[in-house]
Amino acid sequence: MTADTAPSLFQAVWRGILSLVFPAHCALCMKPLDPGHALCLCDTCWSELPRLRQPFCPGCGRPIPGQAVVPFDTRCGECRLSPPRFGVCRSAGLYEGALKQCIHLFKYEGRRELARPLGLLMAECAAREFCGGTFDGLIPVPLHRTKFRARGFNQAAALARELGARMGVPVAHRALSRVEERDSQSTLTRAARLRNVRGAFAVGRKEPVDGMRFLLIDDVFTTGATVEECVRVLLRGGARAVDVCTLARGR
Repeated sequence: MTADTAPSLFQAVWRGILSLVFPAHCALCMKPLDPGHALCLCDTCWSELPRLRQPFCPGCGRPIPGQAVVPFDTRCGECRLSPPRFGVCRSAGLYEGALKQCIHLFKYEGRRELARPLGLLMAECAAREFCGGTFDGLIPVPLHRTKFRARGFNQAAALARELGARMGVPVAHRALSRVEERDSQSTLTRAARLRNVRGAFAVGRKEPVDGMRFLLIDDVFTTGATVEECVRVLLRGGARAVDVCTLARGR
């Protein structure tokens, strides 16, 4: 046994002992999980995560109720009024029910183990919606250092790592940075959100973006103000094209 393998072997044995003494439970319903269960969600809770399916706007991915199929050349009213800078945006699920609960636990209560099932959910979406696309890198929407220190991690970066591993695409962690922290977006209108995030992001100096195609990663798409500003900055910095994939989408 080498010095490099000893710690990992010890950790694996220790995790095995802990799983026997303290069996794992589903992060949502607290049902005990079988030893070796791949995800921290039971099969029932995993199946109940609200996936986003057609019909939705072929551009921004906004759900469009009451239509069975939306032609690819048809855009929602908001896209026609203010065409987004990104190519297309797709979201894995709806920001409601079990998925909203998971995101709250993951983002605000530090349940980082949820990155695995949530990343898998995004990978399902990416395989379906971007199956013909090739990307030079995945770019997580960055956090300002103040918020990063308070939270301890960037949820978008954690999701990007999981998704990148499944897609075989590198994560460009330094391609984009958040240079200013702004007021919370939660109570603002879309127009006010766009003004609020203007100038908050910058292209990083340590990873090139010129002529490259990227997939921007975030946890929740609400009005799209944050991703729009990120895309604007990346395109202005020389990126060839930017699509967007988020974990959840508000209605």
